[in-house]
Amino acid sequence: MSKKLFQRNLGRTDRIIRLIIGVLALGAWYFGAVAGTIAIVIGVAAIMLIGTSAAASCPLNSVANINTMSQKEREENDAKGISYQKKR
Repeated sequence: MSKKLFQRNLGRTDRIIRLIIGVLALGAWYFGAVAGTIAIVIGVAAIMLIGTSAAASCPLNSVANINTMSQKEREENDAKGISYQKKR
């Protein structure tokens, strides 16, 4: 089960969107645009978004059997021998 959780399941567009939102949220936290408990929540969410973007894998997507990779990305990963989550 754990191996399945860490297989790639995020496409390029999904990764870019997560990265942009994560960096903006982290910037809001860092520069003090938010404060208190909400700042901690936003900071943790930002780190999670950036982390899943960097790893190209989201455990929640794995559990829900969601793979946002395009067919072209799947073919490229097959050619490179990279493991990714296949739809059931």
